[in-house]
Amino acid sequence: MKTGKINREVAFAGQRITQKVALGLALCSVIPLLVLTYFFYFYFLPFLDTAWESGDLFRAAALVLFTGLLMAGGGLVFRDVAIGVTRAASLVTGSAPPEPSATPRSDEIGALVASFTKMAATIETQAEEIRQFPVRFDQVARLALKDPLTGLPNRALFMDRLAHALARTERRADHLAVLFLDLDRFKVINDSLGHSAGDRLLVEVSRRLQGCVRPEDTVARLGGDEFGILLEGGAEADGVAERITSALKGAYLFDRREVFVTASIGIVLNPSPRSQPEDILRNADRAMYHAKTQGKAQFAVFDARMNAAVAERLELEMNLRSALRGREFRLYYQPVINLATGRVTEMEALIRWEHRMRGLLLPEDFIGLTEETGLIVPIGRWVLAEACWQARQWQTDFPAEPPLVMGVNLSARQVQQDNLVEEIAGILRQSGLAPHSLRLEITENVVMNDAPATLAKLHALRDLGVRLAIDDFGTGYSSLNYLQRFPVETLKIDRSFVKGIGQRAEDTAIVQAVITVAKSLGLQVTAEGIETDKQLTRLLALGCDRGQGYYFARPLAADRIRALMSNPPWGEAALAAAN
Repeated sequence: MKTGKINREVAFAGQRITQKVALGLALCSVIPLLVLTYFFYFYFLPFLDTAWESGDLFRAAALVLFTGLLMAGGGLVFRDVAIGVTRAASLVTGSAPPEPSATPRSDEIGALVASFTKMAATIETQAEEIRQFPVRFDQVARLALKDPLTGLPNRALFMDRLAHALARTERRADHLAVLFLDLDRFKVINDSLGHSAGDRLLVEVSRRLQGCVRPEDTVARLGGDEFGILLEGGAEADGVAERITSALKGAYLFDRREVFVTASIGIVLNPSPRSQPEDILRNADRAMYHAKTQGKAQFAVFDARMNAAVAERLELEMNLRSALRGREFRLYYQPVINLATGRVTEMEALIRWEHRMRGLLLPEDFIGLTEETGLIVPIGRWVLAEACWQARQWQTDFPAEPPLVMGVNLSARQVQQDNLVEEIAGILRQSGLAPHSLRLEITENVVMNDAPATLAKLHALRDLGVRLAIDDFGTGYSSLNYLQRFPVETLKIDRSFVKGIGQRAEDTAIVQAVITVAKSLGLQVTAEGIETDKQLTRLLALGCDRGQGYYFARPLAADRIRALMSNPPWGEAALAAAN
């Protein structure tokens, strides 16, 4: 039934009800009262006087009957009224709320109706918001305490749980451990493969971390590539750290490319229950940085002496920023020898820091810090320019055919530069060094993260004429199959394998396998860290092409290389005898 029809019917029923109520009141109240009064005064009293006279008795009965009929009629009218009211009420309650009139009333009643309508709508909206408040509050609480990418607890929730764990430890005298984990070289992966791949890597890392702990332990993402782990109830922190290290070493597959990542872990064991959560996490962070100085994929337990080491590290970082401007860096050079002829065919440039307070610092004392701060890029640019200029000078002073080659290490951060190829080409032009006289050495970890952009840069460098070598081969996670995709022409076997030649059968087997595969691919092989006659003889027998190490010469300053080039101390005859 339409709303307009309902309104008309209700209005019509209301008019009928009004008329019938008026008529019913008249019939049931006024007229019967008059009739009864008339009957009482004119018939009932005389009836008592003339008892039982037939004429008068008939008239009385007729009046009483007539009055009763009138009252019955009034009752029927009231019954009709009740039925009408019920019908109107059912019509109103059974229909949909009336639509607002197209032309609302403009008088006081219309304004009142409009105000009540607006108030009702506001009340209904607020009631709906109140009903939705618990759901929305729960959503906000989850967002405030959970990491949106991994779904792990965030730093705020981790710190809250750590505070509660400290309180429980004080009551129960229980054990507690906090692990601070930082992914090694995550920025390189993120920059080379893109932020989307970096996010997927973080999700997968969080999944593996959760698989290394118990359900009651807490794994949280503290921010970026940093994770925190809270262990309660006597869990062995060292065992958990070892499981994490092992779990993270497995390959991560992104777009049919294998990516490898490791983590450095700092551990705080059984802190004082009265310690502040912020202090505990800071100490775990310091232990993690100490682990990084020992190499990748390491963990370290915090002790108070690390506070001094952190202070020293901060001071070193400040000094490092002024070292380049103050020309405190030096280049030392180590010769690379053709093992078949004994001739110096290459020089590898190695950086040193002439610290004004601490003396001469080796690369392992500061290179990691330069990579973390990004200073490796300007420092690497200076090393490349200085080495190319020096190589050109030596080519002039000691002409040879083929000419002397200069080897320079290229960091992962440098490889990520968009203008890397143009920068190297500019340095070669300024120094006058031919491109084929420069060999850039990259680690296999850079090769493993073979983003299309990185691969394109390496091919562009090869097209420029620059030689490429993989340094410290065998220390990462790469496969020899990767060598087919990259434009490298030299493999440098890491010194850790060369050291074990003739002593450990597995090291000898690895070196032999590398040389065999490299030869089959047309690659040259350079052995690093040669120190004894026995190592040299074994490498020659395996067919190694070139070698470097203390057996020939330590890294020397440029002014001492001239004497070495003029009269090499190892002598060509000694190498000929070894052959």
